[in-house]
Amino acid sequence: MDIVYLTLMTVLTSAFAAILGQGGGLLLMGILAGFVPAPALIAVHAVVQASSNGSRAFLAQRDIKWPLILPVAVGIVLGASLVLPFISIVNWQWMQAVIALYILWLTWGQRLNLPKIFNTNSKPGLPFIKLGFLQGSLGMALGATGPLGNALLLSKGLNKESIVASNAVIMLLSHLIKILFFSLMGVQLLNHALLLLFLCIAATAGSFVGTYLRKKFPEEIFFPIFKGLLTLLAIRMFLLAFY
Repeated sequence: MDIVYLTLMTVLTSAFAAILGQGGGLLLMGILAGFVPAPALIAVHAVVQASSNGSRAFLAQRDIKWPLILPVAVGIVLGASLVLPFISIVNWQWMQAVIALYILWLTWGQRLNLPKIFNTNSKPGLPFIKLGFLQGSLGMALGATGPLGNALLLSKGLNKESIVASNAVIMLLSHLIKILFFSLMGVQLLNHALLLLFLCIAATAGSFVGTYLRKKFPEEIFFPIFKGLLTLLAIRMFLLAFY
C-alpha cells in the first residue's frame, strides 16, 4: 500500500509543480521522508524529480531560454564539487534562512538598492552562475531548491511558460549532478529500483496533466499566485532554519 500511496502523491505533486513551476519537489520531499531511509532520501528524491523536471522541460521545450542554461550548469558543477567533501560535517540547516531571504529579495526587492552580490543586473551570465553555484552546493544538502531559480527568472521578466520551462531544465541538471555525486558517495539507488520505477512513471504522468492545466492559466492570474507561492515557500524555509 505504501507504493500505491507514494505513486499517487508523486502524480499530484508533479502536476502541481507543472502548473505553477514549483512547490511539488518540496511537498514530495516531505512525503518521502516518512518512507525512505534518511541516507538515501535526497538521492531518491533527485531521481524522481529528474523525471518530473525532465518531462516538464520536454513538454515545454520551445519555451526554454537556452542562453541562460549554460552559466547555470557551470555553477551547478562548481557548487556541488566544492561542497561534496563537507556534506557530512557541516550543519546546513541555517542556510535555509539565507536561501529564504534571497528568494524574498529577488521576488519583492527589485526596487531596493541591493548589495552587489545580490544584484541581478550585473554582468550577463553572472547571476546565473551564482544561481547554479547555490543550486549545486545547497541542493546537495537541502534537496529541493527550485524556488531559487524561479525567483531569479521572475526577476528577469520572463513569461510564465519560459519561467517554468527554463527552471525545469535548471532543476533537471541539478538533480542529475546530485544523483551522480550521491552514487559516488555510496548511495545504492538500485536498492530502491522498484519504488523509483513507479515514482518516475508517476512523475512523468503528473507533468503531462500539469502542463495541460498550466496552459489554461492566464498570466494575470498565474503571476500573483506564483509570487504568493514563492513567498510562502521562502517563509517556510526561513522558519525551518530555526526549528
